[in-house]
Amino acid sequence: MTADRAWYVLLFCAYAALNTSAMAAIKTAVAGFDVRKGAARFGWLGLGGALYLAALAVLLVLLKLDAASTVFPIAIGCTVLATNIVGFRIYGERLTAHKVGGTLLVLAGIVLTFMGAG
Repeated sequence: MTADRAWYVLLFCAYAALNTSAMAAIKTAVAGFDVRKGAARFGWLGLGGALYLAALAVLLVLLKLDAASTVFPIAIGCTVLATNIVGFRIYGERLTAHKVGGTLLVLAGIVLTFMGAG
């Protein structure tokens, strides 16, 4: 893999990590939201918003490097994979046969799209 290709892969990983972290922060903010404890939740919302902005910045770099029809499927697929990992490992969500099958299909889609990329 060339250095340019490695950088490209790293950007997709960064996008997925930032996007998934933003979702986790917002999930934490809205979990059991209580108006009396609202101030503490706004910090999590702010963090989630900042992480989403960082993810958007990475996405803009990716869109400058390649076509939207390549970038979006890979970026969204990577986010699906990262979200499944976080859901399973951090939130204790169940891993079902359907989730495994769907995740493998997403992974195959990422690989096929990446192979045809720029």
